[in-house]
Amino acid sequence: MLYTFASYLRLSIPFLYLLAAWRFGDWKNWIKYYPTILFLICVDFGMSIFTYKYPLWTFQKSLMVPNHTISDYLITFFGLSPLIFIFLSKYPFKSSMIWQIVYGACWVIFSAAMESFFNAAGLITYHHGWNFLWSILVWVFMFFGIRVHFSKPFWAWLLCFACVFFIKLYFQIPIRNMK
Repeated sequence: MLYTFASYLRLSIPFLYLLAAWRFGDWKNWIKYYPTILFLICVDFGMSIFTYKYPLWTFQKSLMVPNHTISDYLITFFGLSPLIFIFLSKYPFKSSMIWQIVYGACWVIFSAAMESFFNAAGLITYHHGWNFLWSILVWVFMFFGIRVHFSKPFWAWLLCFACVFFIKLYFQIPIRNMK
C-alpha cells in the first residue's frame, strides 16, 4: 500500500513543486536564480555520472517511473529546480544569521523527511556504505552550497569539488570502472 501510494506521489510531487514555484517564486527576477539552478543540475548530473557503476543511492522503479535515470531527471528538473527557485526567492537575505540558519534548517528537514518517506516505501535504496544520515548531510551541504553559489559561485564550486573528492575517497568509488 505504501509503495503504491509513494509511486503515485513520486510522480505528482514534482508537479506540486512546479505549482508551488509558480505561486511562490519570484518570477520578476527569475534570471537571478537561473545560474544557481543550473549549478544544482550540473552537480546532480555530475554525481550521477561519477557514481554510475558504483551507486551510493538508487531510485527504484515504481508504477509510474521505470528506472533510476528517469527518476533522477524527474527529480532534478521538476523537483529540485522548483524547490531551489522557491528557496532563493524567499530566502531572508537581510535577516540575522540565526534566522538564515533556521530557514535553511527548515528546508533540510523538509527535504530529509521527503527522502525518508521514499526510503520507507522502498523507492530509494542506499548502497556501498551510504545511509540516510549521509543523505541528511548532503541536504545540509546542498542548501548551504546553493546559498553560497547565489552570491559567490567560485566558492560554491570549490566546496562542491571538495565534497566530491571526500565522497570519492571515503566511499572508495573506483575510477577505473567509469565509462
